[in-house]
Amino acid sequence: MITAAAAAQAPLSGGNGAAAVQASDVSPADEGAEIVVTANRRAQALTDVGLAISVLDNSQLENRQVSSVNDLAALVPGLSIGNSGYATPIYSLRGVGVNEPTVGAGSSVTVYVDEVPLTLPIFTRGASFDLDRVEVVKGPQGTLYGQNATGGAINYIAAKPTDSFKAGIKGSYGRFNTASLEGFVSGPLSDSLKGRIAVRGERGDGWQKSFTRDDNLGKVRKLAGRAMLEWEPGDNFRALLNVNGWKDRSDTQAPQLIKIVAGNPAVLPFPFVTSAPFASGNDRSADWDRDTDFDQNAWFYQSSLRLEYDIADDVTLTSLTAYSKFHNRSAHEADGIGFSPALGRDIIDGRYDLASAANSFTQEVRLSARFSNINFVLGANYQRDNVDDFQLGHFDDFSVISNFFGVDINTTRNINHQRVRSYGVFANLEADLTDFLTVSGGLRINNETRDFKGCSADAGNGNAAAGYNNFTNFLRAGRGLSPLPASQRIAPGGCLTSNADLIPGFKVDRLEQSNTPWNININLKPFNRTLFYARVSRGFKAGNYPSLSAGNNASFTPVSQEALLAYEMGFRSNAIEGLSIEGALFRYDYTDKQQRGRKDTGFPFGLVATQVNIPKSRIDGAELSVGLRPVEGLTLSGSAVYIDTKIKSYTGYSIEGPLVNMAGLPLNFSPKWSVNLDANYATPITSNLKLFGGAGLAYRSKTTAQLAASSLYDIDAYTLVNAQLGVEDSDGRWKAWVFGNNITNKYYWTNVVKFADTVTRFTGMPATFGVSFAYKFN
Repeated sequence: MITAAAAAQAPLSGGNGAAAVQASDVSPADEGAEIVVTANRRAQALTDVGLAISVLDNSQLENRQVSSVNDLAALVPGLSIGNSGYATPIYSLRGVGVNEPTVGAGSSVTVYVDEVPLTLPIFTRGASFDLDRVEVVKGPQGTLYGQNATGGAINYIAAKPTDSFKAGIKGSYGRFNTASLEGFVSGPLSDSLKGRIAVRGERGDGWQKSFTRDDNLGKVRKLAGRAMLEWEPGDNFRALLNVNGWKDRSDTQAPQLIKIVAGNPAVLPFPFVTSAPFASGNDRSADWDRDTDFDQNAWFYQSSLRLEYDIADDVTLTSLTAYSKFHNRSAHEADGIGFSPALGRDIIDGRYDLASAANSFTQEVRLSARFSNINFVLGANYQRDNVDDFQLGHFDDFSVISNFFGVDINTTRNINHQRVRSYGVFANLEADLTDFLTVSGGLRINNETRDFKGCSADAGNGNAAAGYNNFTNFLRAGRGLSPLPASQRIAPGGCLTSNADLIPGFKVDRLEQSNTPWNININLKPFNRTLFYARVSRGFKAGNYPSLSAGNNASFTPVSQEALLAYEMGFRSNAIEGLSIEGALFRYDYTDKQQRGRKDTGFPFGLVATQVNIPKSRIDGAELSVGLRPVEGLTLSGSAVYIDTKIKSYTGYSIEGPLVNMAGLPLNFSPKWSVNLDANYATPITSNLKLFGGAGLAYRSKTTAQLAASSLYDIDAYTLVNAQLGVEDSDGRWKAWVFGNNITNKYYWTNVVKFADTVTRFTGMPATFGVSFAYKFN
């Protein structure tokens, strides 16, 4: 995706051959200006980088009301972001992703803020504010960005402290009484020290409406902040301290009920079937348990320190140190069914209460240098993650656990502790063989140890313990074993999961894995500001342990790491004034792709929902982006991504039960077409005022949420249209505008999930509209 913006601010200048370019150096109105990116860990002109990159500058982010990572999905072709039904977002880029909600599982698309990793997807929810730009780098990025970047990387470039005093404020008010206010103050504190503080707050009323009563869900209560200090005591040393965090007390989203799929129809209550309202084509309508507060108390903070020392001209030593901490408690409606007027009560109670905590420490040290016609980077990194993930499931009146060995089980807990230690060493070399030919290559050696302790457990009330004690003794009797002795019986709060000897307790395990991602690039620049490139790369995503309801330890078998071999050829050019164009063809060969699916654990527990590996699959695709400035003030742009995904070999169980040979079927969360069209126009209307406006269209074709499933699990095609219209003063000091998002009020959804006896979908936001303003005090 090509933006009309000019250069944006690089993190810090360095001694590796490219000085940082400040956003203030070139105005976005400068039509001939070059876009600067840092995808290769140094500031480079976009037309020097042999990668597929979508760049969104701060004006685009501001005008399109981008306030969360979910908003990027409507702006970046090929990027999909789904609601997992838990607190963890699901990222997919060019069809590369995994629908696994476990907090400690990681993602195939990594997210960074100024090269500092947000190591878990759940950390990413509050990063989208006070930004200079966003870079979305597509394809495996394991050499510079580590493992778990098989799909690519999202790089947030935060606005930095400025050399002179600057301050600004912006806000908006719109539908559902949604209001936001954001401000920053930046400037020098001494001759060698400067700082920046930015804060954003957001609130809103509930946007979901209950089918059965006068009740709303979906209130917004968010707060985020970032404080930076940049110290430069001399010409050869720089330090940047970044302390940031966010807090979210918003409601969680209720899914819409699509269908009842009873696991045991014989015990399904008749009123359950007849009284439950189903999805009606209205994205606001849903239902939920009226006696539960579906809110959350989530917070995150991170401190990072970047140190740069110029050892010599064009030789820089960089250290990046970061510590992150996360906490979440939240309640999530799971079945989409609420109050029944016919019964005078809530029909069933299907929900998850989540309690998660995680902390992460990362350290990277690298040496960057340029000698004559060679740039190289040598580095090492260490990462330590600790994740505690608790899921309390409520299953009142569900058929699948009704009268379980004499007990109607209504609650269970899933306990998941993962401790991850990983390290890597990496190198990247780029050589200018001639003025127009550059070759580069990178290599990383990764090693990871993941320790696991987990089980499914009684909720503390003894309900599930009683049923599982009876069940375990039944199984033991079948083997000729005596009943569990008192010392091994499941106590209230104890583990229900049994080992191979039918003794309940925690599963304790360790997964050790290593991999070697690499890439080779050839860049050809036949003339100025035009690039042709060819790239071959290999990336890996680490294996992990699932969170799930498990009757035996076999259910906790970890998924193995996946590997992706990518071939790509592309070009980009803005050599013709007023025209920029880029395109790419790519082929991805997947080995052991990770996937949320079902696995047969044998008698007596049979099929369980867990992670599986698809042995062989592939993705073929193409991209094309065009930007055009036909007349002064008018910018037109269009981007399209086409992907064709195919499973080459895999036989597994579908979400609906049967064992299926899935060879030839497409991957899930992989729409064939992603298209974005934008038009923006600005013109003076007086000597001091300028009128600006724009409209954007985002189209995503049909895909599916589950492999080898019926149309029940389809995610239908949809088109979203956004628009803005406003005025600003000629100096860009202030502006005010009206906006509309999803102005056609398109009904769409991003995920379909199965929970016990129900299938539900998570809808996107309905039409929203409002007014915004921005003012700069400098």
